[in-house]
Amino acid sequence: RLISSIRTVRAELNVPASAKVPLQIKDAAPATTARLTRHSAIIHRMARLSAVTPVTTVGKGSAQAILDEATLILPLADVIDLEQERARLSKESEKWSAEIKKIDAKLGNSSFVDKAPPEVVEEHRERKAEAEAMLAKLEAACKSLAG
Repeated sequence: RLISSIRTVRAELNVPASAKVPLQIKDAAPATTARLTRHSAIIHRMARLSAVTPVTTVGKGSAQAILDEATLILPLADVIDLEQERARLSKESEKWSAEIKKIDAKLGNSSFVDKAPPEVVEEHRERKAEAEAMLAKLEAACKSLAG
């Protein structure tokens, strides 16, 4: 799950696949730290990490993910353009918000709901749920960029 969490953050924030980034771990339990040490080589290779170090604070320009009791921190200020990435995430969020409003307008129209076939109404509800999930994911990615 550690590697999946790191890969997800990297993908959501468009971190180049070739970039090796450091991983900082905050609030990790001793058992978690021992596991990280034991599987260090595999984790470094599969998550494309340059180093793994424990920290007590989160620096600016870092993406974060929570895994069990630990906070995974990827300092990305030197790897990606943070402002550009925030702008991209914001623009994408606006697009999905507009889509949700459009679907809400249709579903809020009693004429549409009454006259449309049930499968069409259900399809709109599913599209809304997917759009809301995507919006939540984008907002979480934007929030994870500390600073």
